[in-house]
Amino acid sequence: MTITTPQPRWAQTETDLSGKTVLVIGGGGGVGEGVVRTLLASGATVVATGRNEERLDDFAERIGDTSLHVSTLDGLGVDLDEKAAALAAEFGPFDGVVVSIASWGEQGSKPLLTITDDEWRTLVEDNLTAVFRVYRAFTPTLAPDGILLQLNGLSADLPFPGNGVVALGAAAGKSLTRTLAAELEGTGIRVYEVILGVVRTRARQLAGIDNRRWIDGTEIGSHIAELVAGTSPLTGEVLHYFVDKATGPVTTRPQV
Repeated sequence: MTITTPQPRWAQTETDLSGKTVLVIGGGGGVGEGVVRTLLASGATVVATGRNEERLDDFAERIGDTSLHVSTLDGLGVDLDEKAAALAAEFGPFDGVVVSIASWGEQGSKPLLTITDDEWRTLVEDNLTAVFRVYRAFTPTLAPDGILLQLNGLSADLPFPGNGVVALGAAAGKSLTRTLAAELEGTGIRVYEVILGVVRTRARQLAGIDNRRWIDGTEIGSHIAELVAGTSPLTGEVLHYFVDKATGPVTTRPQV
């Protein structure tokens, strides 16, 4: 007799997002792809952005869903506000804006005190300033009961030797998001900070790096879908940790 292990609730796509529109900034990236797939499977119209037009077009072709729209967007671009207004005019107001922005830079793993000024400036701009500018540009495009959600990493809470500036950006992004949540409390807009463990991405799998115990991007998408719909048991909490696949999202950091 074959014994199968039932999938956790987070691995199932049951939430109905028909009629909803969600913008996924960084949607063509490794984590974003799984999120986009689940949101589409839930019935949402999805707009996925990225900085590279060719990669976005390849992504859209791979997904192959007419409810997916792609658009180039640079969180540091001088035209960010105009882009936000144009996307809102075409697709908005958005029921959800998901921010999945991260950059490891080109310097590789380096001790903190060997980081140059230029490397520091680039990493802070890519991992923090871009998030702030996206929040400022896209919060006004949300529906009155829409959600703004940042996907972040455990380096927001833990030391990250060799990648200290990346960790700094994650920690500051966590603080930024929680502060914005406090400032927007009572407006109807819900703000979430979701801190993730290791995610199974397409790029990792293509490189031969995989572990079925890692979180799948589609499972992250299931959690986001529930937050958009307002059906998640964590709807009223700002800070979520999604580190353990079996446990699913929780409000306190698990021991790692």
